Amino acid sequence: MTLGEKEQKSADIPKMGRGRIRKKQMSSDSDSESSSLPPKNKKSKQSIPSDEDDDDDEMVVEASTSAASRKRANKNSTSNFYRKTCENPSIELTVQSPFSRCGKIISIRLRNFMCHSNLYIEFGPNINFLVGSNGSGKSAVITALALGLAGSARATSRASSIQKLIKNGETNATIELTLCNTGLRPFKPEIFGPQITVVRHIRQSSSTYEMKDAHKRSVYKKLEEIRRMCLFFGISVENPIFVLNQEASREFLKDLEPASNYKLLMKATQLDRCAISLTQCHEQRERYSYDLDMLKMKKERLEHLCNEEEDKLRILKNKETIKVQLKEANTMLAWLKVNRIQADLTKMEHTLQIIEKKNADLSQKTTQKNLTQDTFSQQLQKCEETKQQIQEKYQAQDAKLRAAKRIVQDCLYQFSSIRAGIKNVEKRLKEEQTTFDGCQKHMKNYHADYSEVKRLRELNNATLATLKEKVEESNNLISRLRNEQNDIKNRIPATKERVEFVKNEISKLQNTEQNLQWEMDSLLRNKSNKMSVYGENAMKVAIALKAQYSGSNAHHMPRGPIGMYITVPNSKYRDLIENQLAHCLRSYIVSTDKDRISLRALLQKCYSSGMPTIVTSAFTSRVYDVSKYRVQARAPNTMVLMDLIRCDDPVVMNYLIDTMRIETVLVTDSKETAELLTSNTENVPHNLSRVLVPNLKLEYCPSPNYAVYSIHVAAARYIQVNVDDRIQQLKAEQSSLQERGAIMQPQYIEAKRMLDIDLQEINKKKELINAHHSENTRAMQKIMDIENFEYRELPALDVLETHLNSSREKMEKCKQEREQFEEQLRDINERKTKAEEDVTIEQSALDTLNKKASSVETEAQELQNKMRDLDRNYEENQRRYNQTNELMQSMLKSKRELQSDLEKARKDAQKVGDYIETNKTEERILDKISNYKAKMKHFESMNIVSEEVERKLASLRDNLKAHSDNLGHILNIVEKLRIAYHTRAQRFQRSRFHFFTMVQFQFKQALVCRQFEGDLEPNHREKTLDISVYPPSGNKTSNTRSLSGGERSFTTVSLLKGLWSTSDHPFYFLDEYDVFTDEVNRTFITKLLIQEGLDYQNRQYCFLTPQDTKVDANHLITVHKLEAPEH
Repeated sequence: MTLGEKEQKSADIPKMGRGRIRKKQMSSDSDSESSSLPPKNKKSKQSIPSDEDDDDDEMVVEASTSAASRKRANKNSTSNFYRKTCENPSIELTVQSPFSRCGKIISIRLRNFMCHSNLYIEFGPNINFLVGSNGSGKSAVITALALGLAGSARATSRASSIQKLIKNGETNATIELTLCNTGLRPFKPEIFGPQITVVRHIRQSSSTYEMKDAHKRSVYKKLEEIRRMCLFFGISVENPIFVLNQEASREFLKDLEPASNYKLLMKATQLDRCAISLTQCHEQRERYSYDLDMLKMKKERLEHLCNEEEDKLRILKNKETIKVQLKEANTMLAWLKVNRIQADLTKMEHTLQIIEKKNADLSQKTTQKNLTQDTFSQQLQKCEETKQQIQEKYQAQDAKLRAAKRIVQDCLYQFSSIRAGIKNVEKRLKEEQTTFDGCQKHMKNYHADYSEVKRLRELNNATLATLKEKVEESNNLISRLRNEQNDIKNRIPATKERVEFVKNEISKLQNTEQNLQWEMDSLLRNKSNKMSVYGENAMKVAIALKAQYSGSNAHHMPRGPIGMYITVPNSKYRDLIENQLAHCLRSYIVSTDKDRISLRALLQKCYSSGMPTIVTSAFTSRVYDVSKYRVQARAPNTMVLMDLIRCDDPVVMNYLIDTMRIETVLVTDSKETAELLTSNTENVPHNLSRVLVPNLKLEYCPSPNYAVYSIHVAAARYIQVNVDDRIQQLKAEQSSLQERGAIMQPQYIEAKRMLDIDLQEINKKKELINAHHSENTRAMQKIMDIENFEYRELPALDVLETHLNSSREKMEKCKQEREQFEEQLRDINERKTKAEEDVTIEQSALDTLNKKASSVETEAQELQNKMRDLDRNYEENQRRYNQTNELMQSMLKSKRELQSDLEKARKDAQKVGDYIETNKTEERILDKISNYKAKMKHFESMNIVSEEVERKLASLRDNLKAHSDNLGHILNIVEKLRIAYHTRAQRFQRSRFHFFTMVQFQFKQALVCRQFEGDLEPNHREKTLDISVYPPSGNKTSNTRSLSGGERSFTTVSLLKGLWSTSDHPFYFLDEYDVFTDEVNRTFITKLLIQEGLDYQNRQYCFLTPQDTKVDANHLITVHKLEAPEH
């Protein structure tokens, strides 16, 4: 549906002058409202439009007048239900819901729930406003809605468990929801009827559910049935775009975080469920792939068994061949043994030659050991004697060095002690000197300081008294100025409201006057044409229709505007009838979808805005026979509305019967007659729907739903209106508007002037208050300085003289102690210097002895190493020489044995057969021989018959073929499943792109209403959705964090409108949508939400707000006002 079509639909909805505000009802007497059923045998009914219609962007009404139409109507579930009701007398249904869609909330009752003791709210079928101050229990309603429809307490963000929602002081609570069950696809209508009531009983230990029918009889008590009903109606209370509670609304308004935005959009469009399903399909595919691999392994095992049977068959057929191959393998093995022994003999001969050469070298090395060993022993003995002498000298020198170091340490210790004593004495001397100087100074200035302190005290006391008196006067003045300022501020809101009201009224008058001028200009240009009252566009459409449906096709020409076919013989009731039929006078009627599409294209071409409604209804040649369903006008001065209307076209007349039920409406000039016919059920005529009293502008609804409404009867502008009279009427209206504007203009100027004066007075008061505040601050600072001033304390004169003498004596004593310490320090320094010289001499002698001992030790170590090397080499050479001899003798013996084995192996090989050259190893030949022998042995032991092997092989081949065919079939299916998975994944991506594009388009369209610019930037890889919004006054670098509260709320509502366009739901509940907005933004957002409800009248909307709304209630808008609950 385009934006223009939406605006046209909202413009075509009649603005009725009646309305009433429904408030909360605390008694159980108004639990349900009943309305009379339509006549069961009536041939003409208005069919319910389908949500799944391909052309859902048009307001299509199909009049079921033909037999085929009646047959189609009887196929829907609602008609079946009414038919079953007639057949089964046990189903006594006397109530038809005014709601037109299954799943809408009719009413809610709360007992002992949160802050409510007993709350009953009856919702309207389209737009609802729930208004109440903070603490009135608005959010309790939306919490109860979620919990009543199988929601969890944690999901509502109100409590961790449902028991915590029971009202304080009570032990149980009850939530009772009544849902509409009439319309397309009702849920078990033969059981529940037109309404379903869901009750949740909450106790301290548990909670239970109960489902009741239209007669409040219990049907089910299982949670699964409630969930099944919600799934059947498409209700999802945990989806935040359908039910947005207070906490979610505040968090959403506070921070439009990209990851949360993406998650919200996926959940709103239910794409998250598709993504989860695709993931599960992928996991299932992985499991199938594993099973497929197991089938492949089974096929490989069958192939292996077939190969074994084929080998058996081959062995049976080639037995002699295996014997020949076995003999050849034995021959090759025998000659391979000969070759191996010959190679071993050749290697052994080469090794013997190397061993004989090495043995000769070792024999020569073992004959020179004794001479070298004697020389090394003599040199080592001399080194030991020298080392002993150096050790004795070292011990004596080390004792002298330790004695000298002990003397140095004693001197250092005594030196440190005396230095500490000197520092202590000097510190005490300095302290006493400071005390002595201070006493002398105080004694010199004693009399002058005393006089100065006394003068300062007297001066500060006088200044302090003056400042305190001045501060008190300033505070009194500030208090008076603030009171005056608050009085002016309290007047400003009323003054601003008055200025804004007068300004808006002047603007409305100017716009209305301009529209009237345009209409007069159009009437003057087309004065001779009676259709000119419908506008120039209607005349263009009429000309085009006559040209299109000329000749024999003229009877199929669309009827319209409908008002051209209607006349009122009695001019007294012309204004009343036009106001009753106002919403359809500009509409057109077509007979087929083809004509509707053609007419819609023509209207879109002629109308840029305000396009008329198109109605689809079968064309008939005669008017319905409504004698059975017509109300009888038996009272005096009473007429049926149908009799006051003259219409020669049966198509138009039948449309009025279908849509307006004009045969059931009475018109009278007597208020008493109207009250008599409607107030008492016994006096209500059969088939009466309402009574109109035009002279008093009242409308009466008959009992049991007795009600009185005021209706607005304006002067007729379409039916039987003369162009000149219409022009005069417009001129009179224009003059009246000009007079009102002239009256309101001085009022606006005066209100504006008073507002400016008040603002100037507030600024002047503010400046005076700030000036006095500054003076007070300075005075208080001076007072604090004076009070915190510290006066110098003066000691007594005799105390000063005592301290002076005491300090002089202590100073003399400290000087004497310091001289004694200095004398001791000089003696210690002399002893320390002499001891340090002795330590240096002794340390030098000790270092010389250490060097000599190290050189002697090194020389002795070298000699010992040489002697050990000599012994070790000799023993090693001797051992190696013996080993070589033994090895050579052993190898000579082995050589003789190998020569004997070679001769024997050659004779054995010649017996087996002639020499056969081969490059195979002995292990491989042995394996072949073992394999041949095993085959022969296996064949002989099993006694296998060739025919049995062939039968088994055939059976295995058949099984292999069947398994291969089955595997191929499964592979084909898995491949098709893989292709289907990828196809669905691609469709999911396209659907995701489509939904995101729809939301983006609707979001931008909503922003354009206030000249905003914005965009949605999804990142499917990171799963984020960045929202960029640029207000008219902002720059292109603005983001959502820099928006004001009102702009952020408008952005949120725009995003919700985009999300609502992608998902259909019976009801939408939105809590505190205007919590951060000012008056201007709140008014605009409220109008935007109302327009959304008018565009989608098959949905139910409920908007919760703590702000008092100025929305007027009508037949599409219901306003509920909640007062603070009693505690």
